[in-house]
Amino acid sequence: MAMYISRKFRRTSIVFMTILGVESVVYLMLTSHNMSDISTLEENEDICFAWRRADKRAFRTVPWWGRACDMQSDWVRERYTCKNLKDMGNWPVCFDDNLVPQNNCLVYSFGIDYDFSFDDAMAAIGCTVYSFDPSMLDTPDHKRGDRVFFQRIGISDKDDDHFVPRFDEYVEKRPAVNGWPMRRLQTILDLLGHRKEQLTVLKMDIEGYEWDVTRDLLDSGILSSVPQFLVEWHLFKDFPPRERVPDAVETYFRLNDMGFQLFVTGIFYLGSATSLRMTAEVAYINTIRN
Repeated sequence: MAMYISRKFRRTSIVFMTILGVESVVYLMLTSHNMSDISTLEENEDICFAWRRADKRAFRTVPWWGRACDMQSDWVRERYTCKNLKDMGNWPVCFDDNLVPQNNCLVYSFGIDYDFSFDDAMAAIGCTVYSFDPSMLDTPDHKRGDRVFFQRIGISDKDDDHFVPRFDEYVEKRPAVNGWPMRRLQTILDLLGHRKEQLTVLKMDIEGYEWDVTRDLLDSGILSSVPQFLVEWHLFKDFPPRERVPDAVETYFRLNDMGFQLFVTGIFYLGSATSLRMTAEVAYINTIRN
C-alpha cells in the first residue's frame, strides 16, 4: 500500500510539474506578447511602471520603450554629491575642487533661444562664454558683453552649411529657409582658436539632436577632457524615431561607463501608451578626466 501511494504521488507530482511548466511557458508567451507591443497597454497606463513590474524573462529582446524606461529609472540615481552647488541662471554648476577655475574658465553654451541667463551668470564669475544657436535667425554674431560672445551656428555630429531641422515649435516661429550652419565641436574649437584650451563647462539644450552629438563626442574622445557636461535629454513623441531609441539609450549609458556621474537631474515624464515623452535636464561631473 505504501509503495502504491508512493508511486501514485510520484505520478501526481510529475503531472503537476508538467502542468506547471506548461502554464509557465504560456504565461511567459502571453506576457511577452502583451508587453512587447506598447499598443496593447491601456491608454493611460504608465508604461514605465508596467515595465518595472514586468517579468523580464518573458522578453526575447528588450522593446525600445523598455530601454527608454531603464534610462528614466537611472535619471533619479544621482551618483555624485556636489558640496558647492550653485544655480547659474537656469542651470546648476558644481564648484567643488576648482572644477570652475577663476582663471582660464571657458564655457560653451549650445541652445539659447534668446535666454542668456546661464551664459551671463557664468561670465559674471569671470568665465569666457561662447553662446551658440542657429535658430536665432535675426541675431548676427556679436559680442554680447565683456565675456559673452554669440555665434549663430549649431553643434552637430557633422559639418553642414545647410542643415534642415525637424519642424518643431522653434522652427515654426523661425523657418529655416536656407537651413542652418552646423559644425562638429572639433571644428568649432578650431574655428575659435580653442583647440589647445581647456573647455571648463559644455552645455547643450538642442531639442533631440543631443543623442547624435553626444555619440560623436564620445567616439572622438573629445568629451573625455571636459570636467562638467550639462545636457537636456529629449525623447519626444516622434523624435528620435522609435527604431533609434535603443541606440540613444546606449549613448546615455556610455556616459556612465566613461566616468560621467550625475549630480543634479530635473525630469519631465509623460509615460502613457499613446504619448511617451521624456525630458531630463542633467548635470554631470567627469570623474575620470584625461
